[in-house]
Amino acid sequence: MDLKFNPIEKVNASEQIVEMLIKYILEGGIRTGEKLPPERKLATEFNVNRTTLREALKKLEQMKLITIRQGQGATVDDLHNASIEVLFYLLNVNGKIDLSILENILEARELFGTDVARLAAKRADEKDIEQMKTIMSRLVKARDPAELQLLDFEFFRLLSLASKNMVYILLMNMLKIIHEKQLHLFLPLTNDVNTEIQQELFEAVKNKDEVKAAEKAREFLNAGRELLKFFQT
Repeated sequence: MDLKFNPIEKVNASEQIVEMLIKYILEGGIRTGEKLPPERKLATEFNVNRTTLREALKKLEQMKLITIRQGQGATVDDLHNASIEVLFYLLNVNGKIDLSILENILEARELFGTDVARLAAKRADEKDIEQMKTIMSRLVKARDPAELQLLDFEFFRLLSLASKNMVYILLMNMLKIIHEKQLHLFLPLTNDVNTEIQQELFEAVKNKDEVKAAEKAREFLNAGRELLKFFQT
């Protein structure tokens, strides 16, 4: 594929380069094991200095999309070795939403979200409960699909904080970025304004009922996956 990059603005230049190169890689412009064009050529294409370009390449290396070897340039790595940050870009390749990736995200969220709810029921303190109560009071009154989605996700983020598990907290933070930036993808999953399951989940956490909390979280998150299957057919 021929290089057809546009010169970029100087503000956040390295971030723009990162996005354009990721798009180039994911859309098949270059394959695993192949080398990116030399720094000099890339810097000219993007109309930036090599310091700015190297910042961008370093970010790609941190995401494990490329490997940089001194004197040998940058080689594209196997996508399966990449960091979780790449998920955001995988969702939208060639201008189209990859529903299989969205399903993967929902599948993973169901698996760890169930355990998050269980741990929240076990470990939530008074502050956690009060924060969830505040969100829940807003959630039951919400009618707009976008607002419902955001409040639903915030409720689960608070559950992750209440779980006191740093791995789950950080995973939820990453999903939060994807969720907010691609909110329109999740809107079809809000098929009504019934928040009964979320309320039952909150009551289970408040009552320290780990089994019921996990059960209600699984029920709620699985409903989203089932709805997505409807849109795939």
